Amino acid sequence: MLNRRIWVVALVALLLMSSLAGCAMGDVAAPDREVPISIDAALEGQNAGLAGLMAGKVTWSEAQLSSFLTELLKANTGPNQPVDSIVVWLSPGNAIHARITLKDGVLLGGKNIDLAGTIGIENGKVAVNLTDAGANGMMVSGPIMGLVSQYINGALAGFGVAADVKTDEGSITISMGGM
Repeated sequence: MLNRRIWVVALVALLLMSSLAGCAMGDVAAPDREVPISIDAALEGQNAGLAGLMAGKVTWSEAQLSSFLTELLKANTGPNQPVDSIVVWLSPGNAIHARITLKDGVLLGGKNIDLAGTIGIENGKVAVNLTDAGANGMMVSGPIMGLVSQYINGALAGFGVAADVKTDEGSITISMGGM
């Protein structure tokens, strides 16, 4: 009887450790530059996107992309959606950092979820490869981030065919192919 209890405790401990294997104390450091979100920047981003569909290439600033994503989310979801804003920082080498700010009371102990990784083209479509996520002083990395990336890439797959993605300090350019 005692032997079974030891095995059960060991199994539960093993399951707990394996589920927390990707977690660590810390946070995903965000760039220190301000990205203002406004309806005007969202409209500029929308206009740039529409013009980019015709030209086959679009370039967005961080403010345009962040504002567009935030306002698009607000317009296409109900009042009960938990996201207040989405801020995206772009860096050379296709590096991307996103901060999702939640409304009050959604996440105990904080309001921000930070995601970091890269953006590129996979199978002819825009795709992200997230490497780290952080919230409330806890950081997640490793294989679990592959699942998050797959979920986001599933949503991005419906936006058509892209030929190239390039980020620079504060901007992203997506060139489309197959037009």
